[in-house]
Amino acid sequence: MSCALLLTGCGIKRSGVIDSGHAATVKVADGKNSTYLYFLSKEGDRLVPAPFSFLAGYDLNPAVLLHLLLEGPRGRAGEAGLTTGLPKLPAGSGSEKLSVSPSPHAGMTVKVPFAVGDLSALARMQLVCTIGVSAVKDTLSPVTLQGSDTTLAPAECDLKR
Repeated sequence: MSCALLLTGCGIKRSGVIDSGHAATVKVADGKNSTYLYFLSKEGDRLVPAPFSFLAGYDLNPAVLLHLLLEGPRGRAGEAGLTTGLPKLPAGSGSEKLSVSPSPHAGMTVKVPFAVGDLSALARMQLVCTIGVSAVKDTLSPVTLQGSDTTLAPAECDLKR
């Protein structure tokens, strides 16, 4: 008896298959003339790669990527609600205060005009992943962050954070 009540008592009527349209598609950058800037999800709890494309035949200077990252999400990344854990550049400091260079030991060194010691782990990973994935084509490079307060140990991009 109770089994019959359970099977008939839920009040949900049968329906046919409901057509919901085509499957979703996503355009992914081809890798030849593109790279990624890493921002934070709109919840601020994980890194999200945002494709960035440039003209064929050009190599993109990693310092330019760093500057773009520090400007924050724009275009579709901004429209999608992506955010940043990085500070805006101090007023009056331009690209000359930013540098990306080969590290004496291995990987790349990123110099920024703000304190890096108090950045959240995700904010540090924004810098490490953007430069570590993009600085040397087809290579994941360790990145040393050097700020106005300290130099952090080299780190590799960890997208699980």
